[in-house]
Amino acid sequence: MLVKKYNKHRETIHNFIWRSLQIGAKQGSTFLIFFISARYLDPENLGLFTYLIAISSLLIIVCDFGFTPSTSKFVAQHKAKGSKSLNRILFSITVVITGIATFVSLFIIFAGKYIFEEYSLLLYFIPYFFFLPLSSVADGAYRGLKDFKKLSIISLSAAGLALPVSFFLIRNYGLVGSIVSQNLLFFILTAGLFIFRDDIEFKIDKEVTKNIVGYALVIGLANVAFFLYTKVDILILKQFGFVAEIGYYEIINKVFTLILISSLILGQVVAPNITVIFSRNKIGKLLNKFKKYLIFSLLAGFFIAFLVYFAFPYFIRAFLKDYATDEIITIFYLLLILLPIKFAGRFMVKGLVVPSGQAKIVTINTFIFGVANVILDYLFIDIFGFVGVFYSTIIVGILSFSLNMYLYYNRLIKIRGEGK
Repeated sequence: MLVKKYNKHRETIHNFIWRSLQIGAKQGSTFLIFFISARYLDPENLGLFTYLIAISSLLIIVCDFGFTPSTSKFVAQHKAKGSKSLNRILFSITVVITGIATFVSLFIIFAGKYIFEEYSLLLYFIPYFFFLPLSSVADGAYRGLKDFKKLSIISLSAAGLALPVSFFLIRNYGLVGSIVSQNLLFFILTAGLFIFRDDIEFKIDKEVTKNIVGYALVIGLANVAFFLYTKVDILILKQFGFVAEIGYYEIINKVFTLILISSLILGQVVAPNITVIFSRNKIGKLLNKFKKYLIFSLLAGFFIAFLVYFAFPYFIRAFLKDYATDEIITIFYLLLILLPIKFAGRFMVKGLVVPSGQAKIVTINTFIFGVANVILDYLFIDIFGFVGVFYSTIIVGILSFSLNMYLYYNRLIKIRGEGK
């Protein structure tokens, strides 16, 4: 029975393994850079580093305005149809991203000093605005082609080259070393991903670019909205003077990111197949997968949350003694409530909602709940102090996930009815 199951799902299993290695290398590298920073920076500088990353993340949303998942979707579609435009997609979107990143960089250079107190440090992030979105969109193209093995090998190699140098930079140059380490990692990764794509056709396909940009705008708006109930918490904490608490928040966020890697990977692995199923109008099959995947991902999330509940305090005391405070434990246990929902939500959105062309659902809901999160942040922080930010995150997270799943399911029911 096991052999039959393996043979039936051989491709998904193999792709999941390779994607796990690749995401582990990429996310693990960023986690280690942050972890090394936590060891060599004091809480105030770690909070400042996290704050600068949050600002940069907002600017990078502009640079990669949904192009990565959109590219992955259209690459999978064009591959399934045997389109001649397939090899032009990556270059076409690279030109778009480079243009946007150049505009963002010029904005920072000429206007940043009037907007940001940390202007001199933010200048170090300019290479980041190019390399992170370019590496992400190339990653999306590899996923659309289901070339997970090559993607994994390149990412592992980039991590192996970047991390030893990053350790030296952070240990000797502190906060600046942490920033430069981020640039270095994504520069090496971007170079590798483009060098080893030997099928790139250096020609802009206007029609394909138009379609990808159009769908990316929908996803990009969702990313902006998503910022409103994730990274915006960091900006609000900074506004109220809770700089050290920003570091605590990001430590937990990095731990959650590592925990949720498996959910993200599985979603990205099944995404090309979901695109094919939807494009062939097999809605009944997609509805069955929705129910099975939702139940599976929620149960897996609850199981992982149970394990992490006991493991996290030991992790903090063993590796980050300076941060083993009552505040970080309180924040962690509060946010742990969201772990099963985050696990299921990432998998369902990345694996089903976006690949089946229904990103608009997530965009609208995320924007609405993102605005609600900002409002609740300000209300709760006055009542409960810095912990109020996390109360807001929990409420918004539960409501947003529930509504996304409900609307997506009903959308599939409607499409099936129209098909009949």
